[in-house]
Amino acid sequence: MDYSQLSDFEINKRVAKSIYSVSFMEPLSRTVSVSGEKRLFDPCNNPADAWPIIESNRISIRNRYEGDWKAENEWGESSFHVACNPLRAAMIVFLMMQDANHA
Repeated sequence: MDYSQLSDFEINKRVAKSIYSVSFMEPLSRTVSVSGEKRLFDPCNNPADAWPIIESNRISIRNRYEGDWKAENEWGESSFHVACNPLRAAMIVFLMMQDANHA
């Protein structure tokens, strides 16, 4: 799947569904219900949401050129994505890794 065509909200929703048992995610407020608790979940833009995912999945992020970031996982099935938003790139790599694990 080409995750680069999805909005941040759609990527966030897929990440949330992959990590948590999500009841729902509201598009306008970008809140997700995790274990009955509603909270904002925005790993494409919030380092506090993204970093635990990046760290636990050993995703590397590096600056390639001015305004261009590469996120990659070099362990197992290698996946990478380049974007101007490093957290979004990392979340796309995370979703690619999930696809590879379920293939």
